[in-house]
Amino acid sequence: MIDKPFLYFLAKIVAVIASITMFNSAKVDITISVISTLSFTCVFLLEILLNRINKYKKVIIVTLVASLIACFALGIDSFFPLFVLLLVHILEISIDSRMYYYILCVLLIMSILIFLPSINAMVITFTLIIMILFSRLILIKLAAYNEINETQKETILELNKKIIDIKSLMKTLKYTASVEERTRIAARIHDQVGHGISGSIIMLEAAMLIMKDNPEKATTSIQKAIVNLREGVDEIRTSLRDERAERYRIGINDITAMLEEFKVSYNKSTTLYTSGDLDLISLEIWACIHDNLKECLTNVLKHSNASDFSLTIEIFKKIIKVEYKDNGTALEGFEKGMGLEAIEDRTINSKGRCFFNKGEKGFGVTNIFTY
Repeated sequence: MIDKPFLYFLAKIVAVIASITMFNSAKVDITISVISTLSFTCVFLLEILLNRINKYKKVIIVTLVASLIACFALGIDSFFPLFVLLLVHILEISIDSRMYYYILCVLLIMSILIFLPSINAMVITFTLIIMILFSRLILIKLAAYNEINETQKETILELNKKIIDIKSLMKTLKYTASVEERTRIAARIHDQVGHGISGSIIMLEAAMLIMKDNPEKATTSIQKAIVNLREGVDEIRTSLRDERAERYRIGINDITAMLEEFKVSYNKSTTLYTSGDLDLISLEIWACIHDNLKECLTNVLKHSNASDFSLTIEIFKKIIKVEYKDNGTALEGFEKGMGLEAIEDRTINSKGRCFFNKGEKGFGVTNIFTY
């Protein structure tokens, strides 16, 4: 990749060639021209090697100053373009970048006023300076964009790590809630039902012992045990009835969790709309809605390139309407693949009807069920 040191190296080589050309036009010995060109080239190569090491900044300044002295020795009239470029290079590595352009303008004006170069030298000098400034600006922009790109990559890696942590936390919380719920139910059954059953067992054992000697007392104990067991069974039924979640909550919670997981995993907006008595939806229809939702979310990732997905469940007097809709790119037509055919078959098996709609605002699937 081209950087500033390599840019100045190329510009100085061009300046040397131009200066040697003007130097030769003065009818100077060709040997001096060749030696000068080779010497400048070796010095400039040394500078770019030192730049790659990133340690010998003072040595580079010394070589630049030596090159300036050589320009004076060989003739400033011919080597004026190289002289100015050497000064510009010294400015690049020795001053604050915010003052670079101001000092550069002052330097150019002073050099022209002091040395009064020829028209050819001035044209070559300004051409090289414009090339340097334009290329330098491009390199600065590229460096800034590369830095932004690296920052964004780090941000993406951090976000992916957070997503993984959130998923792991969700699994842990779900497992913990399940364990706590089972522990609470077990404790309730033990406290409210276990004691009654244990007492009934003791009564039955006592009745067996006194059955021959005192049948009436044994019968009374058995009757009490039967009453306690019946009350225990009623208590178990009551506990199970209290703990059992409403049917629609099982389905809606599962669907909500699926939409939230899709939103977090793929950075897509998801929305759920419901209206009416959701308890009228049977478990079979809930299962169909769940599987169709999974298929529609897969289609969003594979085909529609959508950024927003919505699920609408509406309960009317005789029908249940379920609509899956995204805002993805819509083509002129579409062919039903295996996924859409599976949605249609699944809906028909649940005694419903399936409709597909593709328009300017995206793709939609509508299911109609009767109850």
